[in-house]
Amino acid sequence: MKNSIIISVTAIIITLVMVMSLSSCISTRDTVKINKVEMGMTKTDIQNLLGTPLFKNANETSEEWGYRKMVGEITGPEQMIFVITFNNDGKVIAYNSVKDHPYYYPY
Repeated sequence: MKNSIIISVTAIIITLVMVMSLSSCISTRDTVKINKVEMGMTKTDIQNLLGTPLFKNANETSEEWGYRKMVGEITGPEQMIFVITFNNDGKVIAYNSVKDHPYYYPY
């Protein structure tokens, strides 16, 4: 009985450590890629770096692409939206992380 309790507690601790490690990898990987975004990059450059966006929104002067970004490694990851704005020539003119975006609805 005592051994099974020790084994159960050990399994729970190992599981928690693994979950926390995976969360750290996700946010670190996203941050490293996102930190490579620069003004003037093309849509092709961004898609090669970050993949397919969650959403695209265009108007007559610009286009926005949104990507999921996980931040926070200590208290657990929190979702942010990394928004990249392109001009009509398809070059990055702005980028920013936001908590919510009107063109992305998480399910």
